[in-house]
Amino acid sequence: MGFHGMGGIGKTTLAKAVYNNIIVNFKRRSFLSDIRETSGDNNGLIFLQNKLIGNLSEGKGPSVNDISRGILVIKELTHDEPVVVVLDDVDNVHQIKALVGSGDWFCEGSRIIITTRDKEVLTEHIVSECYEVEKLIFPEALQLFSYHAFGKDRPPKEFAKHSEELVLLMDGLPLALEVIGSYMFDKRRIKEWEDQLQKLRRIRPGHLQDVLEISFKGLGEEEKCIFLDIACFFVQMKMTREYAIAIFKGCGFNAETAVTVLTTKSLIKIIENGILGMHDQLRDMGRQIVQREDYGDPGKRSRLWDHDEIMSVLIDEKGTRSIQGVVLDMEKNHKLMPEESYQIRSQRRHASFMRYLMEQFKKLFHHKAEKEYPTLCTKSFKPMVVLRLLMINNVNLNGNLKLIPAKVKWLQWKGCPFKCFPLDSCPRDLAVLDLSESEIVRIWDTRWWDCYKNKVAEKLLVLNLEKCFFLTEIPDLSQHCLLEKLNLERCVQLVKLHKSLGDLNALVHLNLKDCFSLVEFPGDITGLKNLEILILSGCLKLKELPENIGSMKSLRELLADETAIEKLPVSLFRLDKLERLSLKACKKLTQLPICIGKLNSLRELILNSTGLEEIPDSIGSLTNLEILNLMHTPLGLIPESIGDLRSLVELDLANTSIKEVPASIGNLAMLKYLSFWNCRYLTQLPNSIKGFASLVRLTLDGTCITEVPDQFGSLDMTEELHMRNCEWLRYLPVSFGNMTSLRTVYLTDSGIVELPDSIGNLERLEVLEMDRGKQLTRLPNSFGKLKRLRYLAMEGTPLIELPENFGMLSSLSVLKMGKPPDIELPQNIQEQGELKHVVLPMSFSNLSSLTELNARAWKFSSQFSDDFEKLSSLQILNLEYNNFCNLPTSLSGLSTLKRLLLSQ
Repeated sequence: MGFHGMGGIGKTTLAKAVYNNIIVNFKRRSFLSDIRETSGDNNGLIFLQNKLIGNLSEGKGPSVNDISRGILVIKELTHDEPVVVVLDDVDNVHQIKALVGSGDWFCEGSRIIITTRDKEVLTEHIVSECYEVEKLIFPEALQLFSYHAFGKDRPPKEFAKHSEELVLLMDGLPLALEVIGSYMFDKRRIKEWEDQLQKLRRIRPGHLQDVLEISFKGLGEEEKCIFLDIACFFVQMKMTREYAIAIFKGCGFNAETAVTVLTTKSLIKIIENGILGMHDQLRDMGRQIVQREDYGDPGKRSRLWDHDEIMSVLIDEKGTRSIQGVVLDMEKNHKLMPEESYQIRSQRRHASFMRYLMEQFKKLFHHKAEKEYPTLCTKSFKPMVVLRLLMINNVNLNGNLKLIPAKVKWLQWKGCPFKCFPLDSCPRDLAVLDLSESEIVRIWDTRWWDCYKNKVAEKLLVLNLEKCFFLTEIPDLSQHCLLEKLNLERCVQLVKLHKSLGDLNALVHLNLKDCFSLVEFPGDITGLKNLEILILSGCLKLKELPENIGSMKSLRELLADETAIEKLPVSLFRLDKLERLSLKACKKLTQLPICIGKLNSLRELILNSTGLEEIPDSIGSLTNLEILNLMHTPLGLIPESIGDLRSLVELDLANTSIKEVPASIGNLAMLKYLSFWNCRYLTQLPNSIKGFASLVRLTLDGTCITEVPDQFGSLDMTEELHMRNCEWLRYLPVSFGNMTSLRTVYLTDSGIVELPDSIGNLERLEVLEMDRGKQLTRLPNSFGKLKRLRYLAMEGTPLIELPENFGMLSSLSVLKMGKPPDIELPQNIQEQGELKHVVLPMSFSNLSSLTELNARAWKFSSQFSDDFEKLSSLQILNLEYNNFCNLPTSLSGLSTLKRLLLSQ
């Protein structure tokens, strides 16, 4: 299906609503945003293909480095199982062909949704249905505006007239209603509303960006500057809020407040993973504001982001004092391709890993050396005396670096060609220096450092050296008195850190992730009083944490996954602000110190895939703990004190060796997610589970439970129940019908003989999977009461009849009940003799919402009723391996049928 319409009309919102409504029917799904913007980047379509592959394979699929290979992998992932995919903001057919082809790659039952401003993209051979997204009608428009302006559905009486006129002037455009509504949120004087009405009346109908600019003009000067920086530079870079805040702070702005104001006014959004987001109409508005500064001469504008314009200004030396920002990223000749990254990840455990890794890096930089990156003259920057922001990725500079304006606050120079970076030549006010993915061996030469350290070092707030694969050392950092963030992620040749690191009093964030060669941490770290985040994950050779780690009084997050740590230092208990401790895959860690119970602020404790065989009773003292992950550990016993974790929201005990669950677990009234997945020694649950007043998801897949306590029915907040591969479970209690919040139930490969009649009380149930339930021979008569059931899978079961009221399942969209032709029926059915007349109930033709029916090998022997054509929504019908001789007299009612399978 294709949604088309003008920008800001709500296409993405509508696509998200449809996607969220139907994903319950699909195991594989993907929502790809900003196709138009992303595909314009270098290798943008390949990036999108890899994202799609990752989503559809849950991160297990191969990565690709060319479009043809990506097409093949996507075809392989989608040909045998239905998927749902959204392509948001497409602007040419090539994007569609690279990601979903013409739709013929996909298994029947898949759903592909495409949004675009250009209806011509939605050709007939690609989409089966087109829908033009129209403007909101007045009542809906007023409701949306009121929500943003007043926080409720209707405006107050004193503002009703003005609100209605404002809504009419915005012509039902959702983006305008949201932005202007947010702008008016703190306006509570009638005069202010009248002023806005006057401004809107002067705008010509249909000029959305003029409407949006009203909100921009109402900002303070600092907020305007930050908005334009984000619109022109940072949105396209997919920069995180945290990183942008650091840059703006370095520029002397009140960054936190300004970004919060822009968010509140709906001018920017914080999207997935903390990335800055902005509607493309707002982005275009910001860029047009900058272009209006001088249409004819880019050198007289405040910001430059277009490659050709930048090269023209620099080569012709047309820069002026108007320029505040330049963002230039030259195309790379070669980078570490996705499949190489995958190989690196997969070989981390091998003895030859480091040798293999260095070979890959040498190959990578050999390719880089062969390419001649463009060379620019530093004197081209000299006239730009107010330049604040400069990105010159993969560029060679010729001339004195001191000609780069002194007011530059942010310098990003990925692919910097220097072996030793000449920090003495950097702008004296530099606050953020990003040299990631460079060939640097040393940051600066210590011979001149002592004489220069007072000029630059004191200004630096952020130093990013991520993926500087040849960096072997960091120098004395003691003069970086303002340094707040140091990123050394994947500096794989870094063996140890300079002792001065332990004295950086202002340091807040230290990232040493995947520094594979790092052997030790500085012994004295007493100076790191303000460090809040310490990332050591992937430091494979790191065997211990500093004994005095307790001196990091401000530490909130300590991530040490996949390290060689064998024990935790006793001083750990002094970290009274620690909120997150992650030790995932620390295989040599076999015990926790008793003092761990003193970490009073701890909210998240991740211990999965460690060597832990037990946890101390003191863990019950962690009264603020919300997440406890112990999956994939040899843990055999849960202490009784676990019931004292009154704030616990998520408890994961999957694939552990526990044999029983303490009764005290029922005290966890705040628990929402509980997993015993693959706990093969667990045979029963305690009656105290009735205390799970907040439980949303319960996972019991692969356990050996033989019965479920009657108290199961007390779980009236539970929405998901996972009981796959519970081979010894025969019955569910009658109280099962009291779990009235259930939406999804998985009983695949279970030993269930029959479902309780009370299942009919589950009025919210939408998904029920019972595939390969080899003992399931009947459905209860109450089954037809499941009015919201949309997806029913019971393939491979010995069921031979459906209840008469089955046709009352008015929401049922997918019914999968096919069997293998040679299915072995249970003894009690075999004793009934040969089955001659297997028929569908008379009410079956009432399933008007049914789009897919798989009734393979049900041994239907009589002719289908002519009412069968009432299944008017049916698109896929599989009747293979049945015994009937004739189809209904007419199938004309099945006008949407796309696939009819009648083999054998």
